[in-house]
Amino acid sequence: HQGLQEACGECALPYRTVARLVKAFNEGRQNVADMLRPGCPSVSEEEVYALSALLESDRHTIRELARETRLAHTTVLHILKERLGMRKTALRWVAHDLTEMQKWLRYDAARNHLERYEREREAFLRRIITLDETWTKSYEPQMKRQSNEWRHYGSPRKSKVRQNPSNMKVAVILVYDCDSVILTQTVPRQQTVSAQYYHSFLEQNLRPALRTLCRTHPRFCRMVLGPMQRKLWLICLIDEAGKCCTIHHTPRT
Repeated sequence: HQGLQEACGECALPYRTVARLVKAFNEGRQNVADMLRPGCPSVSEEEVYALSALLESDRHTIRELARETRLAHTTVLHILKERLGMRKTALRWVAHDLTEMQKWLRYDAARNHLERYEREREAFLRRIITLDETWTKSYEPQMKRQSNEWRHYGSPRKSKVRQNPSNMKVAVILVYDCDSVILTQTVPRQQTVSAQYYHSFLEQNLRPALRTLCRTHPRFCRMVLGPMQRKLWLICLIDEAGKCCTIHHTPRT
């Protein structure tokens, strides 16, 4: 006990507790966990069964479960974690709810890509070019509140030029592969990304880039676009560009 006091200081166990533990270990005890003792258990099997039945019928909060079972909040939490082995999880949000046909198309496209990857390995991935649309948000570099400073009374206050509101949301068309971004196009404000706009972008920007890129090695184009009308424009122009061809893309989830 004296050595324990030197090591732990005021946090050391009392002498009587240390003596009781030493006696138990000298008598052959090897388990340091608390041993089961006779008496009424803190949680009965009926309470565990009732709580499990409520969870199977509907989702409940711990407060609702405690009110319906007339158990303490900590007791309900103990049953959920220790006796039932449950944990709280959140729903996984998906962008789209696919139909049965779209799921089969997704399966077929994924199987074809996997078969090509097994044959060509890394070379297949390095030949894929992806076209996508995204929204980019821009923010002010520093707000007025962020520029506040601690100063003594009477110190002169710094001035800051009022900035004009910036474009908080801009549409960007991206063309990239596994190495880097090949082409970016910022859509002007109040411009609708229609089939005509995409046709102009593909004719003036994408076609020269694809011709330069596909001059040495054939490439595959993977489209992540919205309306089917844009994809038809893209397929026609890519086929005319030269050594590029399109591959089926799985429906987005």
